[in-house]
Amino acid sequence: MSYLKEKATAFLMSRIGKAAHVIAAEYITDSLLAITLHLPDFEKWRSCQHLKFETGKSHYRDYTLAQWDEASKQGVLLIDVGHEGPGSNWARHLLPGQSLVYAGPGGGFHQPSNAAHLVCIGDASAIGQFTSLYHRKGAQQQLYALISHQQSLPSSILDMPVITTYGHITGIERWLLQQPIPMHDTTFYTAGHIPMVVQIRKLLKRLRAQQVKAQGFWE
Repeated sequence: MSYLKEKATAFLMSRIGKAAHVIAAEYITDSLLAITLHLPDFEKWRSCQHLKFETGKSHYRDYTLAQWDEASKQGVLLIDVGHEGPGSNWARHLLPGQSLVYAGPGGGFHQPSNAAHLVCIGDASAIGQFTSLYHRKGAQQQLYALISHQQSLPSSILDMPVITTYGHITGIERWLLQQPIPMHDTTFYTAGHIPMVVQIRKLLKRLRAQQVKAQGFWE
């Protein structure tokens, strides 16, 4: 982060930062952490919205609010901690009772479309994004969450059914070719590692997908 951007972000956090309190920090897998927060000032949740946290001195990270309960004012972040970095290290050390400051929400541009089928494709860093879509979709819509990962993931995460694929793009293409998904009535969402998102978008276009929404998170 550049010096000027760092100063601007710090100023923004000091002016509009809101309080959050850690309720629970639980591992879903060895590398996927679910952080439950009490967010008393949060309102009007939309899928794919993110909150900005200071994860270290001059380091800020955005995390998608994967699930939200308006009655209790509690939300869940799903954080991939399977790599080293300021965000992962920060998340691993969060404890119940800890107070945090966040800015946001931001984002929220990707919402469930009116298509009969919603297909989400990405890596572990995108699970929170896809879960937020799952909890906002229509009751009659079918959502598939296809996660490229080196190890098998749970069959469901926060009630969302999960399909683990191996072999990176090859495994994703194999799965897509085996499914009788009508391309004219399907919206595809891809998110996560930027080079992977670019490859998936090209693959979907080659397979004649008509609606593709892409968002890269990291390089």
